[in-house]
Amino acid sequence: MPVRFTSRILCAVLLSASFAVLAQGVKQSESYRYRWLDNHGQIHFSDSLTADAIKNGYDVLNNNGLVIRHVQRQLTPQERKLADARKAREAAARATAEREHAEDMQMLEAYPNERVFRDAQQASIDEIDQTLHTTKINLHAQEQNLADLLAHAAQIRQSGKPVPSFLSKRIDTQRAAVKQQRATLVQQQQAREAAVKRVAERIARYRKLRTELDEGKL
Repeated sequence: MPVRFTSRILCAVLLSASFAVLAQGVKQSESYRYRWLDNHGQIHFSDSLTADAIKNGYDVLNNNGLVIRHVQRQLTPQERKLADARKAREAAARATAEREHAEDMQMLEAYPNERVFRDAQQASIDEIDQTLHTTKINLHAQEQNLADLLAHAAQIRQSGKPVPSFLSKRIDTQRAAVKQQRATLVQQQQAREAAVKRVAERIARYRKLRTELDEGKL
């Protein structure tokens, strides 16, 4: 057999062997194993995923036995519901934080310093004080009307005559008006107390945010 022909055969054999080794190496480099724990805590390995592995969660191992990825176990319908609810709460919290941050930045832009901000907040309390003043005037007038009606009814009784029904009705109506006005006054006073507290909190927050902004922390 000619030497040249023999050399060609030998080269072909070596080339085929090289391809086989290379293919085997690629196959090995792409092979993975899976590891998981069963319900009893026992470790299992397999070359393909099983229903138990998917159910309980599993680790993906490379050829060196190192974990390259962990897949969480399947959630039950109840767990999935709780997880979805948690995600919804987290999304709502993020939205709230973003909205508050936008409002803070808008506030800092609208009021260049604390004095201007404090004056704007005091204006809201002054408005409540004006409303309170008006309510007190109205209440005093209502109480005076009730006192006049009661005095008139007392004079009629002293004369030995019965109090007319229309006067009794007016007295009842006036009593209800006084009661309502007093309740309104109490509500407005409580609203003022809450407003004063709220303004103090806003001023403290403004001062904190302004300091952080000036220091470059916002």
